[in-house]
Amino acid sequence: MDLPPSPRQRIHVVSLQVPFPADYGGVIDIYYKLKALKEAGYEVWLHTFQYGRGQSDELNNVAERVFYYPRRCSFIRQFSIEPYIVSSRQSSRLLTDLLADEAPILFEGIHCCALLADKRLKNRIKLVRMHNIEQEYYRELARKASGWKRLYYRTEAAKLQRYERRLLHADAILAITESDRCYFSSKFPQISVIWLPAFHAHQAVSPLSPKENYILYHGNLSVEENIEAAEYLLRDVAPHTQGVSWIFAGKDPAERLARLIAQTPGTQLVANPSAQEMDRLVEKAAINVMVTSQPTGLKLKLLHALYHGGHCIVNSKMLVGTGLDKACTVADTPPAMIRAIDNGLKHPFDEAKRAQRIAALAPYDNARNIHILSDLLEKELM
Repeated sequence: MDLPPSPRQRIHVVSLQVPFPADYGGVIDIYYKLKALKEAGYEVWLHTFQYGRGQSDELNNVAERVFYYPRRCSFIRQFSIEPYIVSSRQSSRLLTDLLADEAPILFEGIHCCALLADKRLKNRIKLVRMHNIEQEYYRELARKASGWKRLYYRTEAAKLQRYERRLLHADAILAITESDRCYFSSKFPQISVIWLPAFHAHQAVSPLSPKENYILYHGNLSVEENIEAAEYLLRDVAPHTQGVSWIFAGKDPAERLARLIAQTPGTQLVANPSAQEMDRLVEKAAINVMVTSQPTGLKLKLLHALYHGGHCIVNSKMLVGTGLDKACTVADTPPAMIRAIDNGLKHPFDEAKRAQRIAALAPYDNARNIHILSDLLEKELM
């Protein structure tokens, strides 16, 4: 059967999750990429797997058509030879919808790559956005977990390592950090790999504004990585800072974290703040502190703090592959972080530091990066 022609600027985007509300790392990048594609003149057909979130009318503002598919999360799928994050996102209906025309396809994450090697898509332009080196991410999760969770994460990491070969069927890989680009380039030298920084909500670095006397740590407080980071700050840093309070803000705080905050003098929990309240907390904080034990992907909360906050103190793992070293103060031990906080409180964020931050954030301009993606699509279409 002859397929109907597709507009030169139509693109299919396959999303691992309903990308609205855009309130955590991966879906922030996806949603604002959709928005940038539409503003650049693309007709976007969005295909999104749905679980834990309802359908969103807001997506009709960034996509011409939106298709929803259930994520099949049955326990039996954990016994597949494919990674669970892939096997639970298999859909014959998705293939039918992708075959409606011949437009390029952007798969968001290895999660969505079940059809990448399908022979019926052999002649299509296929791009894969990698939000992480997923096997490394799952190995780190396994290191921290125990019991059946550790077994699951280890098994998933091994499956993901084998499954990465599927990327050989892509025409290009879009890495979210420069270090990820180096990894995928060395592993798949025959594939075009580019660094395409994360898309996000921010237009410009905020002007200088008065700050309040608190230090902020923010993130999804139900995620183990963020819980451990907050516990580290509560145990080893916050009790040793003088004359300043601490706020820990974010989604669904774990009970053990809430208890520790309640037991630590000078600290406060703000649970499930609205987007507007979180913006205010980031903007008014004397210092934003961010630490991680996982040097994978890009932490979107880092961009939030850099665009809208003052001083940002981070550990080096927050910055791996981002090129944002000059926009932050790096402190990798509790004594170094305590000293950096003391120095930041004594020397307010000023116009010189803001100018340095603006320069460091130049690669993260959405308009710049949609041109990179558009140029890649044009090259592949030639």
